[in-house]
Amino acid sequence: MPRFPPNPSGTAPLYPVDELHKLQAIMDRRSAQPPPHTHVRRSPWLVRGLVLVAVAIVSGLVWWLVQPGGGSESASPTTSASAGKFSFQADTQVPEPLKDSDCAPHAYGETKNFLTKTPCQQLTRALYTTAMPDGRTVYTSVSVVRMKSAEEAVQLKALTERNGTGNVNDLVKEKIVAIPGLDTLANGGYAAEQRDREVVIVESDSVKKAADKAMHSAEMKRISADALRLASSLG
Repeated sequence: MPRFPPNPSGTAPLYPVDELHKLQAIMDRRSAQPPPHTHVRRSPWLVRGLVLVAVAIVSGLVWWLVQPGGGSESASPTTSASAGKFSFQADTQVPEPLKDSDCAPHAYGETKNFLTKTPCQQLTRALYTTAMPDGRTVYTSVSVVRMKSAEEAVQLKALTERNGTGNVNDLVKEKIVAIPGLDTLANGGYAAEQRDREVVIVESDSVKKAADKAMHSAEMKRISADALRLASSLG
């Protein structure tokens, strides 16, 4: 900033010298100070909106990461037919479970007599296959018998677990499904379970047997026991 020029020689000053010096000092200080900062007042609603947007983004990211398969390229749901020790697939000859309100015609032996005197409410049957590592195919029959009471279900389960008392026909024995080399699945492995008024009966067998009969029977029983869980998907 230009300073005040000196007075011409021999002339009287227009203003007192000390006042001019004070004015000059004030002007020097102002020229040395930075320009005042302009304060922009932000709307509180704008600030809140930005915070909410940030929270939504973070929440969405966390939700995506905790989902099954989150962050991965693909995810395949697990079905009840493949969530155990063995993998079961519905046999193509019986794509849907078969249901009947009369159980006695679909049973044999003492079990048939029992169901004749003590009628069931519903019989649901299905057939599954299991591919074994050695190339064999195991066929598994799952039958669900619904009785009128839990007490009748207890009696039915106890009867079918005794040797020589018959059982509910599997779909191979009843010739609804044709499997060359098998007339029934009752000679393989058996498992049963009571669920209140329902009795789940499972039988499994394969056309090609293991060399050791006891080993084959034990293997078929393990498959049948694992297939008990399939009953919940029969409806």
